[in-house]
Parts: sequence; C-alpha cells; structure tokens
Amino acid sequence: MSLTGTPFFAITILIVVLAVTGMIAVWNRIPGPHAVRIIGRVGMTVLSQAAAVLMVLVYVNNSMGPFYDSWGDLFGSNATVQMSATGNQTGKPIGGTKPGTVQADPLTFSTYTTGVLKTKAVGPESHIKGSLYVWLPPQYNQAQFAHTEFPVVELLPGTPGTPQTWFGTMKANDEMVKLMGEGKVKPMILVAATLNMFGGGNDSGCANLPGSYQTATWLAKDVPTMIKGNFRAATDAKHWAIMGYSAGGYCSANLTVQYPQSFHAAVTMSGYNYPDAAVVLKDPALAKANNPYLLLKDAKQQPDIVILAAGSLGDPGTMPDARALIGVLHNPGPSRVMQLDHGSHTTAVFQTMLPDSLVWISQQIAV
Repeated sequence: MSLTGTPFFAITILIVVLAVTGMIAVWNRIPGPHAVRIIGRVGMTVLSQAAAVLMVLVYVNNSMGPFYDSWGDLFGSNATVQMSATGNQTGKPIGGTKPGTVQADPLTFSTYTTGVLKTKAVGPESHIKGSLYVWLPPQYNQAQFAHTEFPVVELLPGTPGTPQTWFGTMKANDEMVKLMGEGKVKPMILVAATLNMFGGGNDSGCANLPGSYQTATWLAKDVPTMIKGNFRAATDAKHWAIMGYSAGGYCSANLTVQYPQSFHAAVTMSGYNYPDAAVVLKDPALAKANNPYLLLKDAKQQPDIVILAAGSLGDPGTMPDARALIGVLHNPGPSRVMQLDHGSHTTAVFQTMLPDSLVWISQQIAV
C-alpha cells in the first residue's frame, strides 16, 4: 500500500477513531487492581495519541511534500548501487551522443500523473538505480517542433524529500504552463531525479562518496546522459540548468560549479554554500571539495556559469549565503540574488520563489 495514497491516510483516520472509541468504551471497565487499571488507562491514552500523531504525520507528508513517497523512500531501499562485471552498458542511445561519451540504454516510461512520466533507471557511470520523473512541454509533441531539441531543467528536492514533490506540492509543471501562456518562459523539459540515497532523513550530500554512492556522477553525468539518450533534449550544457531547494539548492550550486560541462545555470532556493551531510563532513578533504563558495573563491579561472541564489529574511542564514555566493563570482553577468522579506524554510516559500526562478532560467538556457 502506498505511503502517500488516500487509502493509507483513511486507515490512519480509522485507527484514530477506533483507538478513541475503544478507550471511551473500556475506560471504566478495566478489571483488576487499581494499579492495573491505571496502567491500562495510560496505555490506551498513549495508543490513541500515537495514532493521532501518525495521522497528522501522514497528512503533512501528503500535503507538504511528499517528503517520503514510498516505504522504500522512508527506509532507504529505493536507491541501490548495481555494479556490472565490466561496468559497461550495452544499449544504444536514441538520438545519439557525442563520440567518446558513455551511452544510455533506452528507458521505458510509464505515466506518473497527467503529463509527467516516470521510470527507474541505472546510471551508466555511477551504477546507481534511482527514479526519474520527466515533464515534457506540450510543444514537444506538436508537429512544428518535431525536430526541436529542448532545453532542460533538472530539479532537486531537499532532505528529506522526493523528486515527486516538484510535480506535487511544488507544481512546477503547472507553473511552466502558466508562464508559457503568459509568454514569460520558453518550452523546457523538466526532470526530477532521486537525490537522497540513504533514505529517511539521512543526507548523502550529492557528493561522490569513496566506496559508496557516486551521487554527483548520477546527478551531473548519468541523468543528463539518460535524458539526452531518450528525449529530444539539448546536448550543449549552455541549454541545461539545475534547480533545487534547501539541500537541493546547495547541490544545484555545488554540481554546477563542479560540472560546468553539464550545467550552465543553477538556482539555489534557500540553500547553503557548504556541505551539511555528516557523511561528507567527516572527511575534511571531501568537505572542501564540495564547498561551492570555496571552489569559486579559490579558482584562478572560474567556470562559465550563472547562478540565481534565493533566500528569505525570515529564514536565517539563507540571505548571507546567497549574497556571499554571488559576491564571489568574478564576472556575475546575469547572476543575481533573490530576496524574500518574509517566510521561513517551507515549501510555501520555495513555491513563491519558483515563478521568477523559471523566468530567469528560461532567459539563460532557452535562447
């Protein structure tokens, strides 16, 4: 049964009703000595409170996330590393790739929701098996665009969080349709990929961990390779952007700084400039190598990238980090800071940042 489905939420409501009804029915009918009756009543109270807390958590997960879309997300069984004997992939790409690049197998997609496709895929270089959710603009299937290669925006959630949030609570696809109708953005493909490899609230830091998940390779190399191999997606990094919120915002900046051959533009919504994952911080060299602020600050020649760094005055630390990141750029060009005067670290704030972020991205990559 789905963790986010209506049936599961209905079951949690039923459990609450049964727990409270049962407590009322037997409160004064518990047999035995006084101490036993007291213990029984405390137990029933705790049970009913636990049921209520479970119901609220499921509601919050469904309405504000989903932070966990499946039991696999919750317990960390959705992302795996699959190593082949040689590490090679044998499939031929659809649409071709540049000579010397790793090729992606053709993927089979199913419908996730209206206009959004989903699949499980194994990264040809990282060997991570993760989820991909792809939204194609309506123009993709129109005859006049039959030979058009579309710019791409890769979307990253926070931690905890799932890629589905971008097409659920964030409604990025709906926002794209609205902005295209207003003539503010050009058609772009949106792709959201698995970010959190460990499941639960554990953060893998979007880094290549020695002897473990090669998350940076998955996000910055494998995902673009698979999208280019299965859709009419632009092949030049000039037409690729990556956007995320919270931990995903940090990852967007970090990956763009490290992989300018994959992404030209980054949007970090209420992100930060330094690794926050314990698994990265325990290795000082790894932490330094995944600090986008220091990487830019210490670079003699900075990569050809642009960054939109957004924060809120109601979310401590986000505005100083945003200003610092843009301030360290030698040639900021169209890079800029977006400031919200109100709002904390919530999905509602990220939604508020989304329209201007998409407009800015379109101006950078959809040209």
